[in-house]
Amino acid sequence: MKPILAILSVIVGAFAYGYMTVTTSFGTGEGLSFTTFLLWSGLAGIACYNLIKKDGGWGISLMYGIGATSVAITLIYKGRCDWSCTDTVVAFLVVACVYLSKTKGPTVGLVASVVAGVIAGIPFIVLTWKNPAASPIISNVGFLTSNILSFLSGKTWTMKDRLYGGANAVACILLVLPWVLYHLD
Repeated sequence: MKPILAILSVIVGAFAYGYMTVTTSFGTGEGLSFTTFLLWSGLAGIACYNLIKKDGGWGISLMYGIGATSVAITLIYKGRCDWSCTDTVVAFLVVACVYLSKTKGPTVGLVASVVAGVIAGIPFIVLTWKNPAASPIISNVGFLTSNILSFLSGKTWTMKDRLYGGANAVACILLVLPWVLYHLD
């Protein structure tokens, strides 16, 4: 059953990123930045690298890296190549995660990349709470579902099997909850 949940988590996440890529390509890409998604792709790649080294559940992080890259490429075509203060912080976090992965090993690298990914998502969580009606709810529900499935698919109750999906599920709850509360009013 658990391998099926792991596969479903990757499929649901791929559909969520696919939907985001398509809607971005047909929309303006307003509020999204190539650099932000490229940096998120880097954090997912670092997590994937460390999960492979730890023999953990790396499928969802690989898919998130590919998905964020597809959105980044779409945003290049949309001319959304801004660089913000947030991107500077996330770029620092990416460099720090690479350094920690190489010098402290895959466990520290995994924890660092997951923490950095959650930190990188805070500005979007704040924006969603400020304007829940503008939230990309279909993608966010897809990401939440994908992360819950990833968390549930863990073989053991260890960081290598539960941390990535669990931490991202909490972050996604904070993205979905304001939209739900807004529509309950």
